[in-house]
Amino acid sequence: MKIVHRLVWFAPLLLIARLASAQQLASVLPTPSSESPGGSGAVPASSAALYVSPVPASERSNSAHYSLWPRLYVDGGLSLMQGGYFPAAGSLGVGLNVEAPKFMVVAGASADNGHKLDSGTGHDAYVQARTFLRFKRGWYCGGGAQWNKLTTDVYSKQAWRPAFGGGKDLFRDDFSMRTQVLYVLPGTDRLNASQGPEISLWLPSPVANRHLFYHQTIGIYGAHQTSVSGDPGTNVRYLSVFAGFTVMYRF
Repeated sequence: MKIVHRLVWFAPLLLIARLASAQQLASVLPTPSSESPGGSGAVPASSAALYVSPVPASERSNSAHYSLWPRLYVDGGLSLMQGGYFPAAGSLGVGLNVEAPKFMVVAGASADNGHKLDSGTGHDAYVQARTFLRFKRGWYCGGGAQWNKLTTDVYSKQAWRPAFGGGKDLFRDDFSMRTQVLYVLPGTDRLNASQGPEISLWLPSPVANRHLFYHQTIGIYGAHQTSVSGDPGTNVRYLSVFAGFTVMYRF
């Protein structure tokens, strides 16, 4: 009988203690709702203890990662050409990339085996260096200089060209990319005065802490016929299109 009386007195106390501990646990657990990242609606209270970040740990390296340390990269792929060239060529390149909080630097050298239609031979060499300043919301702008040389069995020509423009880094939970638009000026190109816009895309963004990237560039250049003695060639103009599709590995 004494045991029954004790249970009657202690049962309410045990129940109050259980409720208090449950309330304290609920106060420290996140309560997902329609405003939670990645949430489309309220999550039942019974699932609160199971709530985790919608971004898998394997994909969190897509987030921005800044560093003053230069990183070496190599790339290679396919170049599609139109305007005096054979339709396709292979390309290889190497360079350095700095993704700092306030600026970024890209410097590299590359080459392709693009053949000219008029000689059936040729290859191109490129060197470029560009610096950009970062702004809010992933925007950046800047420019730099680049050098290229075309060499065939019949002739060769080269030029230095300034370029300027900007772009934006875009980040989502499990996705990032960089888009960029530059305008390349004729510079020292007196023979053809080639110039035009270059539109580039990186997947993921190079500011992400990743090693492997997809990179494509489309260039649309206007130029005039090659200048020769007695004929500047400016009365004959043409349009050439370049598209590069490469895979970049950054160490």
